[in-house]
Amino acid sequence: MAVIERIRAVAYCRYSSSNQHETSIEGQMRSIEEFCKKQNWILVSSYQDRAVSGTTDNREQFQKMISDSYNHNFERVVVYKLDRFARNRYDSIIYKNKLKKNDVLLCSVNENLTDSPESVILESLLDGMNEYYSKALSQIVIRGHLENAYKCIHNGGIPPLGYRVNSERKLEVVPEEAKIVKLIFELYTQGYGYSYILDRLSELNYHTKTGRTFSKSSLYEILSNPKYAGNFVYNRLASKDIDGKRNGHKTKSADKIVCIEGGCDKIVSKAMFDKAQRIKAANKRNAGRYSSKEMYLLSGKVICDCCGRKMTGNRSKCGRNKSLLVSYRCPSLKKVCKNKEINATYLNSHVSVLIGQKLLNLKSLKKAVAKVNKYIEKYNTDYDSNYDTVLAQYSEILDNLANITAAVEKGLVTEDLMQRAENLEAEKTELEKRLCTMKLLEPVKYEDFEHLLRQYKEIKHNTEEYRTFIQQFVKEIRVRPYDFDIVLDMGLGVVADELTEKITMRREELYKLFDSHVRE
Repeated sequence: MAVIERIRAVAYCRYSSSNQHETSIEGQMRSIEEFCKKQNWILVSSYQDRAVSGTTDNREQFQKMISDSYNHNFERVVVYKLDRFARNRYDSIIYKNKLKKNDVLLCSVNENLTDSPESVILESLLDGMNEYYSKALSQIVIRGHLENAYKCIHNGGIPPLGYRVNSERKLEVVPEEAKIVKLIFELYTQGYGYSYILDRLSELNYHTKTGRTFSKSSLYEILSNPKYAGNFVYNRLASKDIDGKRNGHKTKSADKIVCIEGGCDKIVSKAMFDKAQRIKAANKRNAGRYSSKEMYLLSGKVICDCCGRKMTGNRSKCGRNKSLLVSYRCPSLKKVCKNKEINATYLNSHVSVLIGQKLLNLKSLKKAVAKVNKYIEKYNTDYDSNYDTVLAQYSEILDNLANITAAVEKGLVTEDLMQRAENLEAEKTELEKRLCTMKLLEPVKYEDFEHLLRQYKEIKHNTEEYRTFIQQFVKEIRVRPYDFDIVLDMGLGVVADELTEKITMRREELYKLFDSHVRE
């Protein structure tokens, strides 16, 4: 007697917004399980996308299901309703055809569709209605957001650096963050470039709203945001590209942007904001003048250990054959500094390989995450006592300043007393900074940094993106006449000495190492 094989099916479930929740997935799964049981199908697996819109195909589990269909491990995809599969007619047609080519049919629990001509018309009608519903809902949301914007009400998401959302859902200034924004505008309007500003922010241990280190993109966004000049804006950034990414450098036309002058508290003056825009426009026109013939991968990280200045990229012809030498050279070389320049090609190549060997591999990354969490655990354990100590010092300084003020009011003014007051004010400012930055730290997860391993392999070399990626792992390289130190940083966003690794090499070792890599 022949054995009849049962049809294998998989479930696809999705919910999209805050109006739905995790239990909606469970409800869909129960209905699909009952449906498969009635059809006498074997439910072999399920794919679940949570809080993802059906208007896009950029859904991790959805794409995995389509990819798995090529393996012919199932013959049916079952959804609770067709709108769970897609709310876009184009995507619906494309992906149904992909499944069909792999001998997989799409089935719906609530829409009983067959291969009949009537079902084809009904399915097309349902796809159209789903798309109509999605677009109509989108328009309602947009209208609500516009009404909020005209009332200067924050429409959700993380507010810009320097602001928080109050109980009335309006933006108010956060003083400790606002000073970072002011510093960025002040330095930029004084003629300093992005690289200098980034170095300055790093020295002061300032971070973005999300706790990351600043990048050129984050600086550009801050310098372009009219809210800092007191103008509440909405609908400023251009729409997302086809791949779902938004370009922060592109804005919509003025007639589509809601701009309410004086709609929020300003952090910088209108004159300073306007000056920053003029400088940005001028830099954009002159961008071609700053292009370099070489990619100096470690620019800003190589330091002369003799005089302390940052070494700069240099191209020169040398030797009898006038061969090109690309190097990092101290700006004071041949004047007051006796250091030697170092071959940039060799150093760039070695540091790039070294980061892969020491940091960006599975074992090293897990070890680094464990070190970070050990540091966080110790920091959090000592947090209360450290905070109380700093707070006690701060209170003592306030008492001393109050005593000096009382003495001045009585006419007891001396040069020593005023100098003492000045010193106490400086100490008070430093302690205020410490109190603002002291907070409990959250443990980190290996999964949060796993993407670094992939980026190291995939990012194209000799690009600005690659330079930015590599530099986050290099704390500094200190060069001396005959040897140099490479100090690598694990780059996990936590300041701890035990997360750095120092490698000392002689120049001859570097050149031999490079030659061996070339031969391999």
